[in-house]
Amino acid sequence: MEKVCPLCNKMKEINLVCDKCDGVMLDIGRVQDYYDPYGPQDPINDADDYCIHLFKCKKCNNKKKINIDKINT
Repeated sequence: MEKVCPLCNKMKEINLVCDKCDGVMLDIGRVQDYYDPYGPQDPINDADDYCIHLFKCKKCNNKKKINIDKINT
């Protein structure tokens, strides 16, 4: 069985509240996508059990990295 990230594959949504202003935080993608201009085209380079996503607050622009557990398909 292959493990996949439920957020990357649009199988699940996560609602987070900003710890600084209580605003809504949105998933803006994998952290890897922000390392360099070609990040989104690079092969996925993450752990076997989780994928690191970046969330950004709509209100204050606070950012937070969250480990998302992969699921079996």
